[in-house]
Amino acid sequence: MKTIFAKLYQGLIDLIFPELPHCPVCGREFSHGEINLCEKCITKIEFIKEDYCLKCGKLILSSQDLCYDCQHANHYFDQSRSVGLYDSGLKEYIKLFKYSKYRTLAGPLGDLMSNYTNRFYNIKDFDIITYVPVHPNRLAERGFNQAFLLAKRIGENLKIGVECLFIRGEDTVKQSKLSRKERLKNLKNKFIIKEDVNIGGKRILLVDDIYTTGATVDELARILLDNGADSIKIITLVSGRDLSLKRDFNS
Repeated sequence: MKTIFAKLYQGLIDLIFPELPHCPVCGREFSHGEINLCEKCITKIEFIKEDYCLKCGKLILSSQDLCYDCQHANHYFDQSRSVGLYDSGLKEYIKLFKYSKYRTLAGPLGDLMSNYTNRFYNIKDFDIITYVPVHPNRLAERGFNQAFLLAKRIGENLKIGVECLFIRGEDTVKQSKLSRKERLKNLKNKFIIKEDVNIGGKRILLVDDIYTTGATVDELARILLDNGADSIKIITLVSGRDLSLKRDFNS
């Protein structure tokens, strides 16, 4: 009998004083909010709010419209946008997410991407969401595809279906180690569209975690267009600074 009353009492206490969530990054308790990260961890993020490339979304000088890459290269995608810079906070969170297997970060990071998708795009313009695939070897090593988890969260938030459209063929050298020209060569014929998909006339949102030169999402956008897609827009969690801005920072 005492056990029953104890459980009822504890249930009443939990109802009146619910347990606060813990930040998935630092473990600190915090009040419920729109994004499930504590305030301290959110303030470490360098958000891209203005002065971004009109094509790829990289941070640029206020006097520019396009970053250096987009001035010198054509892209198959319509637009790309990123939540913030690959620096400080988000750089740390991506490493925890991808390499330390903090899968719970897919929630708050996906929520940030959902908010930015809503901010920069009209979500009624999208028929489906897809994501950058990983090779089975990397999937076995990591245990999950971070781009899929982010896309899944975005799809749940925006009420848009998520579909796997690609198979990744031969594993590639890590793109971060290569120049843009080398990245394009490295990706040639590495992605294959699935046989059973029909994307004719579809407007697609493509999700990835990091935008650097855009070589990966560009190759996927090319394949989607070749297979009848109407348009492709990109949302990523992070991107870098434009080359001219880096020079300005370092001068």
